[in-house]
Amino acid sequence: MKINRTLCTGLTLAALLTFSSCVSGPKRLSRNWDEHVNQKYSEDSWIHGALLQDIIPVYPLIGFAMAIGDFVAVNPYYFWTKDVKDRKGTSYTYEQPTNDKTVSGWGGEEK
Repeated sequence: MKINRTLCTGLTLAALLTFSSCVSGPKRLSRNWDEHVNQKYSEDSWIHGALLQDIIPVYPLIGFAMAIGDFVAVNPYYFWTKDVKDRKGTSYTYEQPTNDKTVSGWGGEEK
């Protein structure tokens, strides 16, 4: 009984140490999903904005699943295999949507 309790404690501590890096990281799944939603929103704001984000919460549910995937798999991988070795964080490069209509600043002036 003592060995099982010690083994369980050790495995729990190992899991906590592994997943403690999950809060930080490049969040590649979430950010790829954000870019996809941003691109789709710039193509059709009614369907991809109001309908799939607010009325039928498809995009938020998929975004939540992506965040869980980042937490469980992607962020620990990048943290323990890449960031720990060189002590520099892994960054994510954003792409701009291809729609010509953009808004600058908080005032909302269109370019």
